[in-house]
Order: sequence, then structure tokens, then C-alpha cells
Amino acid sequence: MKQHKILHILAVLAVIAVLVLLPACKKEEPRVTKVVQAKVGFLGAMTGGAASIGVPTTEAARLAEEQINAQNLIPGKKLKIVYEDDQCDAKSSSNAVQKLITQDKAVAIVGSLCSGATLADAPISEQNKVLQLSYGSTNPSIKDAGDYIFRNVPSDANQGVEAAKLLKQLGAQKVAVTYINNDWGAGLKEVFVAAAAEQGMEVVAEETYEPSATDFRAQLTKVKAASPDMVYMLAYPADTGLVLKQLRELGLTLQVVGADASKDDAIIATAGQAAEGLIVTLPGVPASPELEAFATAYKAKYGKEYSAYTPEAYDAVMIVAKACAATDCTSTAMKNYLYTMGPYKGASGTYEFDENGEVEKSYDYFTVEGGKFVPYTSEEAEEEYEEGAEEEASEEGEEATA
Repeated sequence: MKQHKILHILAVLAVIAVLVLLPACKKEEPRVTKVVQAKVGFLGAMTGGAASIGVPTTEAARLAEEQINAQNLIPGKKLKIVYEDDQCDAKSSSNAVQKLITQDKAVAIVGSLCSGATLADAPISEQNKVLQLSYGSTNPSIKDAGDYIFRNVPSDANQGVEAAKLLKQLGAQKVAVTYINNDWGAGLKEVFVAAAAEQGMEVVAEETYEPSATDFRAQLTKVKAASPDMVYMLAYPADTGLVLKQLRELGLTLQVVGADASKDDAIIATAGQAAEGLIVTLPGVPASPELEAFATAYKAKYGKEYSAYTPEAYDAVMIVAKACAATDCTSTAMKNYLYTMGPYKGASGTYEFDENGEVEKSYDYFTVEGGKFVPYTSEEAEEEYEEGAEEEASEEGEEATA
């Protein structure tokens, strides 16, 4: 009986030993760390009339996304950008925003490039309380588009005035305006016409065309009949080259000044010699270590130089990431952060958002010379004006002598 009891105790101890040793023999499972995504939408004009600007700006956003994740700029989170091609079209863009908010659950949206698209998006973003930051929309009305709507480019309320001053410096007295019939073109045209009057210039023609147009001869014939000194042209990259070419074919050799959307190498390929002498205005991007770092990284990744609005697109993604990292990464918290974050030092310059989500920036001038865009200064404009005035005075003197 005693021996049986001892055997029972030994059996129990053996079972306990097995149970104790079993976990040690079991292979340890690797720990799985769940990655939390910060999902952001990006609206880019990857196709359509502004694609030659839209594709590079989308590339700049991809570069920013890559750097943010590689450098862990949002601790504990991975940035996931959902890219949408809105074609710079209001309907396509608003549909994309609806999808990004309702299906993708984006906490913020970067875009659009184009004013008409952003103005169509704004009520949707505002209603859903989703932060939207545009990197290229310049229509003055965006200032009042809503509390959640920001842009890191200056308003055309400034660009139109800048263009009028430039034309005045160039010696214009009578100006014709050609413009694309959309929110960007019509908005900038209105600002320019008012500013031209303040500068003492007469606007002798205002000719518009639809975004799908390729033949502008009817409008340009009316421009020719109005006998302007110069033309202010508001066109997308796909249109600019054609407008210039057809303008020259009609025998108009006068000075043409364009806006930001015409600062694109694609127009030179289309217009050829007809592009020579074109002058354009573009929001200024001052030299800085941040711009140099962006330019180097962009060229290393894509094998080309950066172009118009790529620094702004890059900055916009970086700013959203900064807001996400500084808050709980909810849209309202990020929106509130942008209003108070102070000056941001980015690739496109140093700037901060005011109470309307607006920024102040200066403008750069460029001209087409020898088949490429080169910097152009206001001093050069004044020199050309003085030379023109001297030639005119000389001609008048010769006529009087005769």
C-alpha cells in the first residue's frame, strides 16, 4: 500500500515536470508589430491638358512619401498615399474626393493642382471636416472656400497685379487678353483687367476659348483686329504652344506675356520658334538648402530637373506629415495645427498660413530664349521699355523731319 502511494506521487511529479519543461521546448513565435497607417489622398492631373505639370508634381509627392517613411517622420505610423488622377477636371476631382473620404478614409487630401477642381472639392472636404491642402490652385475665391481648405501657393489676386505691372514696365498701352474658359483663366483675367486699368493701360480685347479647343484662329483674328501692343495669355500647357504658333501664323509679332501654367517645356516643343520671347510669371521659389536637397533627390530618382509646382507638391505632402506627427493625426487636429505652426521652411520657400489658410510669396519671371526657359528680371523689362521708347521717339523725329 505504501509502495503504491509512492508510485502515485512519483507519477504526479513526472507529469508536473513535463508541464514545466514543455514551454521551454516549444519554439518561440516571432512577435508581429502592427503597422498603423496614416492614409492621405493625393489629387494629381496625371492625364489631360495639364498633365505636363501634373505628372511631375505627382512624382514629387511620391518622393516625399518615400522619404517620410524611410526617415520615420511620423513616429509609430506609416504614410500611405492614395493617388487619384483628377485630370484637372471639377467632376473627376469631386468624385475622387468623395471616394478618398468615404472609401479610403483619408485623414487629409493634398491637391488639386487646378483651381476649378479644388473649388469643386472644397464643399465636400468642408462638409466632412477633412483637411485639404492645394499645391497649385490659385483662383482668388479659394481664400473663402472653407476652414479646412489651405494652399501653399499665392492667390491670383497677386499674380494678376504682378502681370499688369510687368506689362506696364514693358511699355504696353493697349493689351489684349486670351484666356481658357475655366475658374483659373476667368478668375485671373478679371484680376488682370482691373489691375491693367489701375496701371493706365487699355484692355482692347478679351477673347476666351473652351478647355477642349485646339483651333484658336477665330479668337486671335479678333485680337489682331483690336491692334493691341501686347497680349496677356492665360492658357494651360497643352494650349499655350498652339496659341503661340497660331498667333505668329496670323502675322502677330507682338510681345506675349503668360501666367504660371505656361511655364512648361512642353510648350516649346509644340510652338518651336514661335515660343521665343514669351515671358511668364510664376510663384517664386528662392534658392535654399531645402530646395537644393529636393532638386538633388528628385533628379536622382527621376533623372530630370524639377519643374513648375513640384517643390510645392513636395512641401504639401511634407506639411501634412508634419501635422500628423505633431497631433493625433485626426483631420481637425491637423487643420488646427496648420493655422498655428508658424513659418515652414520647405523646398518652395519659407512661409506660413494665415487665418484663411493662405500664404504670401513673391513672383519670378522667365522668358524663352534659345529654345529654353531662362530667368528674366524686371530690370530687363525696364531696359526693353526704354529701348522701345527711344526707337519710337527716333521714328517720330524722322517723320517730323521728312
